[in-house]
Amino acid sequence: MTSVVKIPETGLLDLETIFNNVTDLIFLLRIEGESKFIFESVNKSYLKVSNLKPSQILGKPLDEILPESTFRIVNKKYRRLITTKKPLSIEEIWAEYPKDPIIVETNYLPITDKNRKVTHILGSARDITDRKKKEKEILDIETSFKDIFDTVTEAIYLLDKEGKFIDVNVGAVKMYGYKKNDFTGKTPEFLSAPGRNDMDETLRMIARVYEGETRKFRWWGKRKNGEIFPKEVFLNKGFYKGQQIVIATARDITESEAYENKLREFAEELQNLNISKDKFFSIIAHDLRSPFNGLLGFSKVLYEEFDELSKDELREYIGYLHSSSQNVYKLIENLLQWSRLQSGRFEFQPIRLDLYEEVLKVINLFMSQAIEKKISIINGVHVNTFIHADQNMINSILQNLMSNSLKFTNPGGRVLIKTGTTKDGYNEISVTDTGIGISPENIDKLFKIDEHFSTVGTSNEEGSGLGLVLCKEMAEKNNGYMKIKSKKNEGTTITFAVPIQK
Repeated sequence: MTSVVKIPETGLLDLETIFNNVTDLIFLLRIEGESKFIFESVNKSYLKVSNLKPSQILGKPLDEILPESTFRIVNKKYRRLITTKKPLSIEEIWAEYPKDPIIVETNYLPITDKNRKVTHILGSARDITDRKKKEKEILDIETSFKDIFDTVTEAIYLLDKEGKFIDVNVGAVKMYGYKKNDFTGKTPEFLSAPGRNDMDETLRMIARVYEGETRKFRWWGKRKNGEIFPKEVFLNKGFYKGQQIVIATARDITESEAYENKLREFAEELQNLNISKDKFFSIIAHDLRSPFNGLLGFSKVLYEEFDELSKDELREYIGYLHSSSQNVYKLIENLLQWSRLQSGRFEFQPIRLDLYEEVLKVINLFMSQAIEKKISIINGVHVNTFIHADQNMINSILQNLMSNSLKFTNPGGRVLIKTGTTKDGYNEISVTDTGIGISPENIDKLFKIDEHFSTVGTSNEEGSGLGLVLCKEMAEKNNGYMKIKSKKNEGTTITFAVPIQK
């Protein structure tokens, strides 16, 4: 049983009842000399924790109870109490004589006599081991949560009811390029691409999530470096440090957007290939068969009625055969070139070309046809005009345009080929005729593979409607373009361009 304490000249009441009815560990040390501290009293809680009997501690000096190394630390602390005469509160680990080491929150009160000399030290210690363990467990949980929070590659944002950021993970930091502190207290408007999002609706969605709803939507963000990007956002209700919050998770969908766009491009390309295939079969089935019917018809007449035909009639039929053969040859040549372009087997080999010479070669090729229709051809290209392009493609374009101009120009008309440069860096080559022209509603059809548009020439010349489609694709292969300007009964100007070689 612990002793009844009567502290001299202090006027304190009997402490035994107080000592033995509290869970705190209470002890009273009497000071003798400078470094002698005698256990004058301890309570039951102290005895229970220390696993000592009263006889083993009461009246014993502190240096006999504690190891020397521990006593040196305690002695230093107590001497400070004696000097300052002020209470001291600290956390300590008691590991010397309790059954198991414990963490205590200790309060030391120096007691003085009437001369203000410290005669006793009253100590009370509260075992906070369990509390510290729980705090550590909570800290470990928070640390684990934080590790998971920051390990997730997707961006995570914690928002309060007003839509302000409480915390964000490393994923959000990486997504936007800001520091964590830059987010705190700000609303999502801070991250919004200007004019891309309805911010009022965003805040309304956050408020509705507090009522238990979930939300998924697409949102446009703006990184610190100014880059604008799309992301997919999910909103859910959650709890964080005891308060209700909104948890927003987001993932950058720039790559998936690009992938979807690529799929759309592939789908369009596939559709165009199907259109091309249908057009190809249509040309084979119709346009290629028609000139062969002519060939077969005229050759049959010649074969069956050769002896009965006059020389003039023979010449006329042979002329028809020649014309039909030319049409078939031109059509087959265009089909072959077009199919090579579509399949990627038309090798693009740009070189330095003398455009004047290329135009002159094409004019010579069509001179007999022009003379026959009494059409004048003017080479308006200056000598030593050079371009950088694929020779075969340029030659094919010029031949098709020249053929069309002669076909749709009345006898006595004119065809002019000339060049010029544009402010945006192109050489333009134009072929202008004084022919029958094209109505506005038909101009757009000329460059569409899925539009079957073909007109009979001024001398009943036939065509497949494929030539200009082929020319446009070849111009684009040379990183250029093609355009048409025409007026009904006044003529047509078809212009193609290639970039100026610096």
